[in-house]
Amino acid sequence: MGESKTKSGLLGKILRHPLLYWILGWTALGFVLTPIFEKIGIETAQASAWQVANFLILLTVLIYFAKDPLREYLAKRSKEISGSIDEAKKMRENAESSYQDLEYKLEWIEDEISGIESKIREEAERERSRIIEEAKKQIERIKNETEFTARQELKVAEARLREEAVKKALQLAEDILKSKLSEEDEARLIEEYLQEVERGN
Repeated sequence: MGESKTKSGLLGKILRHPLLYWILGWTALGFVLTPIFEKIGIETAQASAWQVANFLILLTVLIYFAKDPLREYLAKRSKEISGSIDEAKKMRENAESSYQDLEYKLEWIEDEISGIESKIREEAERERSRIIEEAKKQIERIKNETEFTARQELKVAEARLREEAVKKALQLAEDILKSKLSEEDEARLIEEYLQEVERGN
């Protein structure tokens, strides 16, 4: 009695199972499609109708038994895709951040280069001005030294000339006194002396 009760309960579960209704439905469809296919003019109408019904029954069974693993797979795949998308977003954010940092560094480098170029130009201009100023001072110093040397040489020449003139005047006076020259001779000697002095100048 217990065994028959168990069988009865199992049979009741099978009869109430939704999969059974799908199978019965597709089977009924096979019967329905046979006359339709015959009417259309398909030669193997019955075989074709049952091929369609069998395919739908097989598909239903596969879907029924594969739905949980398929759902798990799709959920897992969805999670993986979501994770990949999040990872891609993070990578993109990191890339954008790195790009911004690089852009900032490039701007800073450009500013630094510009500043260095400006400093170099200023330093070159200062050095140019210093060299020009130094050259002017050197020219002025050489000019002053040259003028001083020329003045000194002129003074020495004048001193020598005066010394020579004095010597000649003394010699002339001595000659005049010694020879007791006449006035004409004296005038002639003085004239010669003056001409000689002029030639010396």
